[in-house]
Amino acid sequence: MSKKPSAVAKTQNILMVMTSWLLSIAGIVILGALIEILLTDSPMSKFVRGIFGFFVLFVIVSPLPGLIDDGMTAMGGDVMLNEDLLNNINQQTARAMERNAMQVLDTAGFFNVIVTITNDRVFVNAMGVVLAERVQNVNIEQEIRRIVTMVTRVDEGRIIYVG
Repeated sequence: MSKKPSAVAKTQNILMVMTSWLLSIAGIVILGALIEILLTDSPMSKFVRGIFGFFVLFVIVSPLPGLIDDGMTAMGGDVMLNEDLLNNINQQTARAMERNAMQVLDTAGFFNVIVTITNDRVFVNAMGVVLAERVQNVNIEQEIRRIVTMVTRVDEGRIIYVG
């Protein structure tokens, strides 16, 4: 069962939209004054003023759809978009760190080690590790943990090693 927002929540949301709108108008007015100061009298300046007029119109009219729909759609959609973008960036960063860790392990002579990074842990699967001759007489787990810690900059306690 979905809950309807209270009158206080609606009022706060409308105030947030209006505050943002007023700040946008103030910003566009200041930008307009700067553009007016910098422009010379040329045919190009008329074009720039016309384009700027469309921007001013857009800033003034932009909050109307949000206010008509109680302001919920306009604000909520932006928040979801930003959360999705942040999650995507975090996943791409984790995949890049995984590839980097596995590449450094290969260079150090530990082949076929799989590194997987999640939100709070780094999983190291060394079940199928193949060692180069130069690393035959080392503590494999300790050395792999050291390399993964160095590359990912994660506390060693957050690394889960299987091997």
